[in-house]
Amino acid sequence: MNTYVVVDIETTGAHPLTSDIIEIGAVYVEKGRVAGEFNQLICPTQEISPYITSITGITNEMVQYEPPIETVMPKFINFCKDVPLVGHNIILFDYRMLKVKAINMGLPFDKMGLDTLVIARKMLHELPSRRLGDLCAHYHINLENAHRAYDDAFATHELYLHLKDEFYHIEPKLFEPLPMAWEIPKSVPLTKRQKAYLLNLCHRHQITLKQDIDALTKSQCSKLIDHIISEHGKI
Repeated sequence: MNTYVVVDIETTGAHPLTSDIIEIGAVYVEKGRVAGEFNQLICPTQEISPYITSITGITNEMVQYEPPIETVMPKFINFCKDVPLVGHNIILFDYRMLKVKAINMGLPFDKMGLDTLVIARKMLHELPSRRLGDLCAHYHINLENAHRAYDDAFATHELYLHLKDEFYHIEPKLFEPLPMAWEIPKSVPLTKRQKAYLLNLCHRHQITLKQDIDALTKSQCSKLIDHIISEHGKI
């Protein structure tokens, strides 16, 4: 695999159906060298929580004038062309987040991929942690701005080169990109009981929702109710 794109994203949460992407960072690699860069903040449809800001350093003020995902995603797909994707935990996180946004816009996004986390878990199982930051420390890779998409993508690029150099001759199949097959779960509309409870909850705590309640799925409504209860308490 001589040509590929290493990608990392930052999001408002961990669920692909209910979270927004707030940053995409990627490097286009040819023969081990970076041949192109993609680095873009994105204005989400929901507010960035203090918790996410504490992790990423990305604030609502930083993204308020940035383009929406509908503008950024087509540019990112064009940047990726038809080459495989590489990422750290890309199979279970980054790819699913990106695919949901692409599908929602009617854009194809069926990609081959390679996950450095999978390789690290297989070949570096003696390490206490296979998180990106810890692996970078293990290989003495500079990662000053952890949890910023471009910096994490570039660090993952360097991590992949280290892993390939050390383990390709032992487990060459680990370094072959595979289809990242994932079907988006079908959305179930919220129930009348959920809607009534959510409205009563908002009335009780004098909360004005930005979302269209009738457009929420059952899962989204449940998560919103849990969030309100955790912040303000029950009815």
